[in-house]
Amino acid sequence: MILSTKSKIIVVKRENVVIDTNVLIASLIGQSGFPRRIFDELVLSGEVKICLSQAVLEEYEEVTEREKFKKYPNFVAKAQELIAALRKIAVFVEPTETIQVLPDEDDDKFLELAVAADASFVVTGNTKDFLISEFRGINICTPKEFYEVWTQ
Repeated sequence: MILSTKSKIIVVKRENVVIDTNVLIASLIGQSGFPRRIFDELVLSGEVKICLSQAVLEEYEEVTEREKFKKYPNFVAKAQELIAALRKIAVFVEPTETIQVLPDEDDDKFLELAVAADASFVVTGNTKDFLISEFRGINICTPKEFYEVWTQ
């Protein structure tokens, strides 16, 4: 599949996608928006295959249990439901390579997973730490960029 943006053409060889925790959180908090649309329309429908490692799954669970998110209506229940669904449909891969390229070393686990899973995309809202737009042929993009490219 060949997708294009205003600035480049992206060749997508596979549907495997890695999604940063901040996108998961945004999808649970927002009633609409690109993170929510990615999960509802693309991930849960099976159009794209979300890839998870044990480390990423544990981060999803740990972050969704933080006190600061409990102020959002039904957040905990929605988070548990979404993570349960992801456990059923995800492609589970355990990285074998340690990668250290991002300013926040804790974010490198997403690149490690993407490389191990042969993913086409890492989707993140963390533009502060993901200063690169590509890593070893893997496109790194915001939820808006990913959604617009994938659904064009």
